[in-house]
Amino acid sequence: MPYLVNYGNSVFAVPGIVSDHFLRLADEVQLKVLLCYLRHMQENITAAQIAAFLHIEEARAEEALQFWTQADVLQLQGAAPGHFAFAAPQAVPAAAPPAPQPKAVTQRSSREVKLDPSEIASALESSQTLAELFALAEKRLGRPLNHMEQRSLLWICQYLGMPCELILMLLEYCISIGKYSISYAESIAIRWESEGILTLTQAEEELDRMKQKHGYMEELRSILELKRKPTTKQQAYIDDWQAAGYSMELLKYAYEITVENIDKLNFKYMDTILKGWAAQGATTPEQAKKLRKNTPRSRKKRKRYAPMTDQEIAEMNDYLSLVNRFEEEDT
Repeated sequence: MPYLVNYGNSVFAVPGIVSDHFLRLADEVQLKVLLCYLRHMQENITAAQIAAFLHIEEARAEEALQFWTQADVLQLQGAAPGHFAFAAPQAVPAAAPPAPQPKAVTQRSSREVKLDPSEIASALESSQTLAELFALAEKRLGRPLNHMEQRSLLWICQYLGMPCELILMLLEYCISIGKYSISYAESIAIRWESEGILTLTQAEEELDRMKQKHGYMEELRSILELKRKPTTKQQAYIDDWQAAGYSMELLKYAYEITVENIDKLNFKYMDTILKGWAAQGATTPEQAKKLRKNTPRSRKKRKRYAPMTDQEIAEMNDYLSLVNRFEEEDT
């Protein structure tokens, strides 16, 4: 059923671009700072007052306000509009420009490009967009960019031609999963370029998929007690399990049975168990336990020997008598 909004005694406006594009890109603190600022903007609220209200450091509030300024949601009085704004939808759009086409990447990475610091500085001086991208990246990483990181961002932006908002989304994703690495963001950017992920909508959909896969992988690594990154073959099994929709509870039970039977983790063995359960319609640990209870376990049959015949007994006695006679002669 639809919900009704209780507006109370007052309301304040939030730009639509925030909900349309920045709910995925902005973090919790950035959203809180923006809402606090919009609520009290007529009072000329300061970063220090926002920080005190939200119980955060003043520098963090300043950083959040700068983020929204770079995104062109906020604008300093007398300043030109930012360069990271998303185009607002129009009721009657003009003729749509041709869709961007993926380009053939001949340079495999930024490591193949030689740029000295003076060349990077020159590029920053000639492009305000690039300079603001570098500044925001440094804010999010919490430190100055080193030369290799600067070269990587410049290569992604200029050689791959990736829009700044997509680069920022990549950086936010890397930070969200604990990988504070621009080189990791570059590897994703290269894959996106080759797969034709060039628009904001495509990037948002892909990031949602990547976040789901990362969360699934982290939870499964905890269950399987994996201390290292899975091998290529192991990752193939994991991808198949995720595609099959096995629950974490079922995977945990299959892992316990695997260790119980062979005293170690074996992906092929575990996969056989899971496929066996799936073939019999078991999708929960309870159903799997019921199947195991109703399935008799195979036991190795001990080999039984037939009793000796009278002839075999006579031959054995003759042999023993012969052996005893030789032993008596030796003594």
